[in-house]
Amino acid sequence: MFNVKDVLGTSDICNCLGRASIEKDPILNYLLPHETAYIMFKSGKETHLFTDLAYVTIRGITAGTSRRYLDRIEYTEAPISDVCFETAGYGITDRDVELKFTMGAKRISIDIWKNEIQTALGYYRAILIISHEQAKNRELMTLSVDALSRMMPTNVVVAEPEKEQSVGEAIALQAVKAASFLHRQYSPQSYKHVFESLGL
Repeated sequence: MFNVKDVLGTSDICNCLGRASIEKDPILNYLLPHETAYIMFKSGKETHLFTDLAYVTIRGITAGTSRRYLDRIEYTEAPISDVCFETAGYGITDRDVELKFTMGAKRISIDIWKNEIQTALGYYRAILIISHEQAKNRELMTLSVDALSRMMPTNVVVAEPEKEQSVGEAIALQAVKAASFLHRQYSPQSYKHVFESLGL
């Protein structure tokens, strides 16, 4: 179907939408029951949504097409990295700013109307903070696992052979508990605290 935005080349330039404006958007139908939507970039052709748990996007080939493609990337599965923001020039043809970041092996670029740059910068900060937290948590997880491996005994001498299995089971249980604690501590599923600390 013909759409004027496709002709003008603006079908992929997004508006910034906060929580209040997202409440009735169709993309919410694809979220998990306990998931909270915080920030969204929306154009005629694509929708980019950041929740407390994941980055969700819906894309169409053109602004007028009814067929859309949904993609969801969990923060725990593909950490955010290489976050950058590109401002626009002063020319009439420079209509948009650009937010870029990487999730896993995928490089993502979002075009935003340049008159919404202040709101876009606030959203950029949230994504950047999540990226920094994830990088720090990965480093702490690596250090903690290394320290844990050094603390765990490699050779246990048991005076009574019949008790060897119970000692091994106790050590294995300690390792499982420690690993579970580290996962909760350094691999958070939700980044609700980041969005709400910025008033988003």
